[in-house]
Amino acid sequence: MKTILILAIALLTTNLFAQTILVDENFDSTAFPSGWTQTSNATDGGWLMGNNNSLQSQWWSIAEHGSFIATNDDACDCDKTVDFLIMPPLDLSTLTSAVLQFESYFDAGSLSGGTEVATVEYSLDNGVTWNLLQTIIGTDDGAWDAQTVSLNSISGNANVLVAFHYFDDNNWLFGWGVDDVLVFELEGTDLELSAITTNSTVDVQTPNTVEGSVTNTGLNVIQSFDASWTIGANIYTASFNSLSIPSLGSYNFSHPDLLAFNVSGLDTLEVFISNVNGLSSDFNTSNDSMLVQIEAVDYATLGNREYIYYHASTAPPNCPLVLVCHGYSGTAQGIMDYSQFNALAEEFGFAVCYPQGTLDGSNTTFFNVGYDFQNNQTVDDVAFVEELIDSLQAMHSLSEQDVFCTGMSNGGDFSYMLACQASETFKAIAPVAGMIMQDIMDDCNPINEVSILEIHGTQDNVTYWQGDPNNNDGWGAYPSIPNTIDFFTNMFGLNTLVSAAFPNIDPVDGSTVSTDKYTEDGSCTEVWLYTVNDGGHDWPGAWGNMDISASREAWLFFEQLCDNPVDIEEYNPDEDRKLIRIVDLLGRVTEFKKGTVLFYQYSDGSVEKKLVMD
Repeated sequence: MKTILILAIALLTTNLFAQTILVDENFDSTAFPSGWTQTSNATDGGWLMGNNNSLQSQWWSIAEHGSFIATNDDACDCDKTVDFLIMPPLDLSTLTSAVLQFESYFDAGSLSGGTEVATVEYSLDNGVTWNLLQTIIGTDDGAWDAQTVSLNSISGNANVLVAFHYFDDNNWLFGWGVDDVLVFELEGTDLELSAITTNSTVDVQTPNTVEGSVTNTGLNVIQSFDASWTIGANIYTASFNSLSIPSLGSYNFSHPDLLAFNVSGLDTLEVFISNVNGLSSDFNTSNDSMLVQIEAVDYATLGNREYIYYHASTAPPNCPLVLVCHGYSGTAQGIMDYSQFNALAEEFGFAVCYPQGTLDGSNTTFFNVGYDFQNNQTVDDVAFVEELIDSLQAMHSLSEQDVFCTGMSNGGDFSYMLACQASETFKAIAPVAGMIMQDIMDDCNPINEVSILEIHGTQDNVTYWQGDPNNNDGWGAYPSIPNTIDFFTNMFGLNTLVSAAFPNIDPVDGSTVSTDKYTEDGSCTEVWLYTVNDGGHDWPGAWGNMDISASREAWLFFEQLCDNPVDIEEYNPDEDRKLIRIVDLLGRVTEFKKGTVLFYQYSDGSVEKKLVMD
């Protein structure tokens, strides 16, 4: 389980009573903040404003943090040795306890002999010379970090420039993000709940400790405080006494009451501090509490096989189940992390399960689809998955009709195997960078038709777009991706083709996505191909192409499938049947449009597919 540092959403704000505030900037405007300046030799403009989607790049992802400012060396590979982001001039002539606080996203990464450096510096001669105030320690934890810098050493000066300096060591490195910058004077008794340390995902079967840290953001020494946490109605409070936390000092606490979950799902943990030095409230109450969303999952076993199960807290009774299968050498934990299917489950209300493959002869995790170099493997993963689904449906009252599977690479290959050999269980599959083994295709005679969405890069250097019909690579013979799609469209009798393309919203990723969707009037079966032009062996949205999210597209494909074939010519709806919504081929709610295939969903559960040309 990955441990993350969850930071306060806001530090100190402008409602600090009579506290002196010199700078308060959250970079929410689209314009460069008034009074701020920058210097840079970078060809991309240096420090840029935006959000994580617009400011991150292929090798430097940034955690979501609303609007912020960042300098990205990874995206431009240019000269960022003098990227200074300079605050408006500060008058510290009458202040004796000024402090700078901000939130930072910085890895301190190294590459090809270079290491990036982030510092806070000051100048007393209008930027001619710069002096070090503090070096920022990189965390490389995928989270934003709260930073506090004392300005005591430059108190008494009337015209002070303070800057954030990013230095790329004349190498192609990563970058630095900055947000919620505040310069203020310390006053009175004030204790800030500055961080909560917890697991990003917790096991429902294992109690967890609520831990965090507080920072003295006042002048007076902190001698005691209470820390409380709650989920729901019960509040658990512990007192911490005999302390001596100096101004700007920090203290790490561990709450004695353990946090436990009975079922998987998403819940909100609130942590707050009170009774600071015995006071009913400290100087600033806005920094005394934090809300944290915690994802509880079930790390479970069936016989000698492991799996991870997540039942969304938003899921209704009889909800759908999605299996997500990892690639060769991968893990259930890994694909749960990068696919972000738990968040989708919460958004749309379904359950998701991540089966763990077994070890082959080289001690590498896999799902057994009969690769040529694994011809001595006897594990029956189809039987395991069918038994697992039966067990989950019995324990959690899941739908028996809406069962789906997606997977990466080997997990995608396994999805095809399930479509052929367990069609009575699965309604649809969505392989990502997957293929169907030729011998599985040759024997494919499903009892039920299984809808398919394949997402595949044309430059995939592992699972070739053009296939490997002669088994040159030793995995076993498999057809090209277009031939695979042709095989299933012919088998299911799907003759209507609609082609389109997704917007190229991220030109930096070097690829685009086009779509071919095969359907047929009177049939609920659909076969879609998302071609990632110039894309590699990737899970779009996690790495590689960023124009789409493979996870979201897989679910939207599953969700829009109808339950039963509808013969539009013969169907006579009851008079009390009501139209609930109209959706397009992407599953998006829309209005009536001529010349477009649309699905009309009614209150009795029926669906009509219509194409009106006149």
